[in-house]
Amino acid sequence: MAYNISEEVKKTIESRGLKVSDVEKVIAKAEKTKDMITNGSKYIAKDTIGDMVVYADFTGSGDNITINSAYGHKMKLQDIVMDTADSEWKYVKDGSVIRKGHTNLTYLGATRSAPSLVHPASGQSWIEEYLAAKTLAVAEMLFSQKRA
Repeated sequence: MAYNISEEVKKTIESRGLKVSDVEKVIAKAEKTKDMITNGSKYIAKDTIGDMVVYADFTGSGDNITINSAYGHKMKLQDIVMDTADSEWKYVKDGSVIRKGHTNLTYLGATRSAPSLVHPASGQSWIEEYLAAKTLAVAEMLFSQKRA
């Protein structure tokens, strides 16, 4: 599988403490299992690597994949708390509509609900980049400092 990735995207990925090779593994697994969401030509795949949930934002498929971004969080995805409305996303595995909702996240013994994209039938959730890269990153840092 060939991956196209700009130097700027590589720098962003690495600045978030992720490895490009891990992002490529997430995409390869999603391509094989179809366990990802799509919004037209854009895809988001996720997998847990170590203690991190790693997300890959990409376009294309097969031998022509462009990695647009990647992000992650250490908070463990728990149960879906609610789903409120249809989103523009679809679950690739079965074509069903992904819903906007909230998912419980657990980190260092604390559980909080966060906005997410949800697939109630499978119990899966995806956290969007704006939330993971900013809000969750700050929350993880604060929880870690409080624990120390």
